[in-house]
Amino acid sequence: MTHAAYAGWEFSAPADPYRYWNTSVTVGGQYDDNFNSTEKNRESGVRFSSDIRFRATVPLERFLAGVQYDYGVLYPRDTRLGGVEETHNVTVSANCTITPELTLGLSETYINSLQPELVEGPANAPINIVQAGTYVYNNLVANVNYALSRRWILSVAGAWDTWRYQVSSVASNNDHDDYSTIVSALYALDPRTSVGLNYRYVQTIFVNPGPFNGLNTDSDTGYLSIVRQFNPELSLTLNGGYTIQNSENGTTSTSPSAYGDLTYNYGTNSTLSLTVGEALSSASLGVSQQFSSQENTTFALHAEHRFTPRLRALADLTYVYSSFTSPLVPGVSVSPTEEALTSHIGLRYAFREWLSAVLDYTYTQLTAPKTSLFGRSVQLIEPYNRNQVSLGMTLTY
Repeated sequence: MTHAAYAGWEFSAPADPYRYWNTSVTVGGQYDDNFNSTEKNRESGVRFSSDIRFRATVPLERFLAGVQYDYGVLYPRDTRLGGVEETHNVTVSANCTITPELTLGLSETYINSLQPELVEGPANAPINIVQAGTYVYNNLVANVNYALSRRWILSVAGAWDTWRYQVSSVASNNDHDDYSTIVSALYALDPRTSVGLNYRYVQTIFVNPGPFNGLNTDSDTGYLSIVRQFNPELSLTLNGGYTIQNSENGTTSTSPSAYGDLTYNYGTNSTLSLTVGEALSSASLGVSQQFSSQENTTFALHAEHRFTPRLRALADLTYVYSSFTSPLVPGVSVSPTEEALTSHIGLRYAFREWLSAVLDYTYTQLTAPKTSLFGRSVQLIEPYNRNQVSLGMTLTY
């Protein structure tokens, strides 16, 4: 018990499943046929990449803390001008058990990444396609859970996230903060089934809220959640409710709020999962400031298969359909749409416990029809497609 509680930073063998930290380094090359994700003036070529990941946990008697850090580099940024592109992804979390009934949690996520990027919304779905150059995202979440009985659990969570963009022309219109509160009452019907009644309030404040402060919104969502573990291999998560979003310019948007995830573990380290989501959110950054909200419909499929103890394969397919509503300018009636498709296939082969080869292919496509605005056909969203192929080696300890 003393070893488990206080020796969290002790060096251990790479294969030790009880170790409290690990790190990995991946180096390789990547071919990208559209560096800047544009339809015209595409830049393509080979770039060199490196990625460093670190994970650690510190368990104490009633306290558990963890940190994950991912740092990536791509070179060159531009085929003519050179430069380096960097990404940072940090997650820090802590949980404390005050009494057997009362637990406290605190987590923070920091992302400094490149565009375009897939960003998950509330309840991990739907997935938004964010496009606006390099951005900085920070999310701080605190929660309190109290067990009224063996079956009833009450929880309250508060979150604050900030979006800051590194391109001045984009930042002036899209920098914003989101504040949210979630109140939940969960009831365990049996050891495998739980039902929850939930309420979520979200307020979005933009640095430049646009005409009549139309981008500043607050939304109320009530939803029912169900988690069912059918057997050790198959589980289902469902959220279903309704969202009402009010803008400061007087417009109102409504939409069903839904999320479903079906996961099947069919073998050792082999998983198949399907996610479907529907939600209302603030307007996409890919559209000019003429709309205060957008409705996203998401389908995501993830598969991971272990062929042998040394060879694994991964595959991801994500489709997002977005429609934009609530124009900021009075008298304007237009509803642009966009479709985003992202697919990924990866292979991992372990020569040793500490050395492996990685091969990845990613395809991204964004399509958006022209929209009629004031009698003119306007391309509000720039479509593009992108192919990326990378090969590298990973050292792990």
